[in-house]
Amino acid sequence: MKNRRAAIGAAALWILIAAIPVAAHHSRAMFDEEKTITIEGVMTNVAWANPHSLFFVEARPAGQPDAPVSNWSVEGPRVRELNLMGWERDDIQSGDKVRITGHPRKDGRRQILLIEIRDEKGHHFVEKREE
Repeated sequence: MKNRRAAIGAAALWILIAAIPVAAHHSRAMFDEEKTITIEGVMTNVAWANPHSLFFVEARPAGQPDAPVSNWSVEGPRVRELNLMGWERDDIQSGDKVRITGHPRKDGRRQILLIEIRDEKGHHFVEKREE
């Protein structure tokens, strides 16, 4: 009985320790929340998943039609949050033209933390912020 309690305690401790990197993953520290950028392009892939959604876009900076098209990834909110805003899984798909505004990465990689996304079908998402 004593060994069983020790084993359960050790297992619980191991689960807590293993969860620390997962919690750290959700930091926004890699994004420059003092800046925003807007890109326009075509959705190439949608990962409707938790802990956050991911959108992949072939895009260029908004208002720069001569700029080269690049691959961008956009980190969005949890699926539940998108659902609460009225979005459904099929609302945005590969091939959809989109305009996305968000916070860029500090290191210059082509990744954005989503603030707003619009598509041609009229779907619109604006991130809710706790101030």
